[in-house]
Amino acid sequence: MTFEKHLGNLLGADDDSRVQLVQVGDSGDTPTLELRLEHHAGELGWQTHRRIRLAPGQIGALRDALNLMDPDARDSRHPGPTEDSFPDDNVIELTTLRRHGS
Repeated sequence: MTFEKHLGNLLGADDDSRVQLVQVGDSGDTPTLELRLEHHAGELGWQTHRRIRLAPGQIGALRDALNLMDPDARDSRHPGPTEDSFPDDNVIELTTLRRHGS
């Protein structure tokens, strides 16, 4: 059985997008990090358009790569809306129609 733990949201490149960070795992396996690109579709709520799942060993490599960025780019603030601009109660995940393996 697959379990998920929501870790946080990053504001997206446009005003109506975000990247959701989710820990995903199966019983007995090492959990992984999944990055979900979501777009807000008005009254339909958030829709997941893409998922990227990192293997456990890739998370450290991602952290190392982020630390190589110029500090000005890495630490700059996003000029978009605040995280509270769109409520989380209208979430539609189109990919949930897909069956997770056991």
